[in-house]
Amino acid sequence: METNNERLIIADKTVEFCGNWWDAFLSAICDPVYIFNGEENIIAVNEAFEQQYGWTLNELQGRCLPIVPVHLQGEFKFLKQRLISGESFQHFKTIRQSKDGSLLHVEVSASPVQDTNGKFIAAVCVTRNVTKKIEAALLLDRKAEELKENEKKFLEISENISDIFCVYDCLTKKVIYISPSYEKVLGHPKSEFYKDLHVFMNIVHPDDRERFKKFIRGEHEEGPEIEYQAIHKNGSIIWLRSRKIIDSKFQNRLASITQDITSLKEKEILLNKKDKLGAVGQLAAGIAHEVRNPLTAIKGFTQLWGQETHHKYSEIILSELERIESIMQEFLMLAKPNQETNFEIKDVNKILRETIAFMGPEALLYGVELIPLLTEELPLARVEEKQLKQVILNLIKNAIDAMPHGGIVTVHTKQSVDGSICIKVADEGVGISQERIPRLGEPFYSNKEKGTGLGLMVSFKIIEHHNGKIFFESEEGKGTKVEIRLPANR
Repeated sequence: METNNERLIIADKTVEFCGNWWDAFLSAICDPVYIFNGEENIIAVNEAFEQQYGWTLNELQGRCLPIVPVHLQGEFKFLKQRLISGESFQHFKTIRQSKDGSLLHVEVSASPVQDTNGKFIAAVCVTRNVTKKIEAALLLDRKAEELKENEKKFLEISENISDIFCVYDCLTKKVIYISPSYEKVLGHPKSEFYKDLHVFMNIVHPDDRERFKKFIRGEHEEGPEIEYQAIHKNGSIIWLRSRKIIDSKFQNRLASITQDITSLKEKEILLNKKDKLGAVGQLAAGIAHEVRNPLTAIKGFTQLWGQETHHKYSEIILSELERIESIMQEFLMLAKPNQETNFEIKDVNKILRETIAFMGPEALLYGVELIPLLTEELPLARVEEKQLKQVILNLIKNAIDAMPHGGIVTVHTKQSVDGSICIKVADEGVGISQERIPRLGEPFYSNKEKGTGLGLMVSFKIIEHHNGKIFFESEEGKGTKVEIRLPANR
């Protein structure tokens, strides 16, 4: 700056560069302003520049512009060349350096100052500090990238877990997300659930539907977790455990995790059955021996009384006493200790042929045909022959009882994939409902009018002693299949 009489030509209008007027103009601008000439020497700066970059006008006047970092000198030369050619530019994003060495993200707007002949005299530059804005944008980008990565990880987890993960929007009353395990666990397509979440209510077993509705409404007494039955697409009953996850940050969103606990429930049922078997076994030891002696005496005197009087009720009394005696026999079977069982290597097919031949007359009496379908060259098994015959007798009797109008009972044998021996007894009877199947083998639980349930209970215990398993498959009106698996002798 030479004198107060120096003139600046802007847009072909002469403006007298008077100290007071120019100082007022620069002070009025909030952003840092600096003016440099063709030699890149500073002519003027405002107070905002001094505060932003740390240099005063006295320190800079006549010096080259110090705010351009070394690595951006080439960029500055390029911008200066544009100004010399008469071009202006707005909001050019770059980096400038303050006196303490810190770097600032700025937007530069600049216009050239020319004389009357159009020759470049100086440049007026305004910088706006956008460091916080840039840092916020970078932080936002980083957070977005982290969110994207976390979402990717979440999807990888949710897409591969066996539990069903579901997110529900309480405002729109729609499902936002449900994991693919929904289809694996329940067999139903999840596309139907997205369209109408009430589809799931039809999958919940009717016995637990009301409890499940209370759970959804938050009225369930057991809190945010519930165990209930559901119907698989193939018609089988499975057990589920659902837990609600409510986050105070997302009051309008409800997440739930549903786990298939069918195997746990089956184990629980087996344990309960074992406990019942043990309890009945202990009771049997005391009851059977105490009842049998007086029962024998009563039966004997009743027979004598019937022979002497020929009373019409004597036969009824004797038949009921025989029934009590058979029940006591089953109790004794339950009470028989494991170590007394005499296991031998036997041909299962031979045992089955003898049992079928024994039951043949009774089957014919009720119009039932027994058909053996026995696989030859079946491996031998280590069994107690009398007990195994008792199990097959019980199953065939149950099959005959299930067909009051006659039918066909087939007895199959084969070797399963795991090497065990498979015995299957199938009938065409009335069948058993899916709800009743899990309770088979419980004491005093029976489909028969006069049944005690002890026959199947004895059968379960015998097969358990043989390290085997019993499986039931039934459909009402179409019959029942009972499968026994015994380990082959190795």
